[in-house]
Amino acid sequence: MTAPDLKVRAARPKDSEAIARLSRELNEVVNDSTEHCTPENIRSTLFYHDASFHVLIAEKEGLPVGYAVWHAYYDSGHGGAGAWLAEVCVGKDGRGEGAGRALFEAVVEDVRDSPATFMMWTSSETDAAEALYESSGGSSKSVKRWELNGL
Repeated sequence: MTAPDLKVRAARPKDSEAIARLSRELNEVVNDSTEHCTPENIRSTLFYHDASFHVLIAEKEGLPVGYAVWHAYYDSGHGGAGAWLAEVCVGKDGRGEGAGRALFEAVVEDVRDSPATFMMWTSSETDAAEALYESSGGSSKSVKRWELNGL
C-alpha cells in the first residue's frame, strides 16, 4: 500500500539529474563509487535510444524520492525470459515512507506485463532492503558478485 502523496511513474530523460542525486546517496550508504553518478552518465546509459532499461521514479509531493531500474534477460536455469531488477533506490527524503515498496511493486507489475516469467536481483543488504525483499515473498540465494570493470 502506498502513501496517498506518493506516485510512481515512468522516468524520462529529464529525470537524469534527480536519478544521479539519488544514486549518489545510495552509493554513499553502501560504500560504492559515486564517480559515475552524473546526470550525463545517467542520460547516456539509462535513456540511450537503444537501451533496454525500464526506469521508474517515485515522487512525493511532485519531487523524486526514489527510482528503480530493471531489464529483460535470458536464464537457461529457468528456461526462458526473466527480469533483472538492477536497482531500487530511495533517497534520504523518501526512506521509511513506503517508496521502496511502491517501486518494487511497480516493477513486479511491469514484469508481469512482459514476457518474463521470473525476476531476480541482488541486495545491498541494508536492513530496510532485506526487510522489503523478505516481505515480498522472494527467496534468498547465496551468490558471489563478480565485476569486470573498464570495458
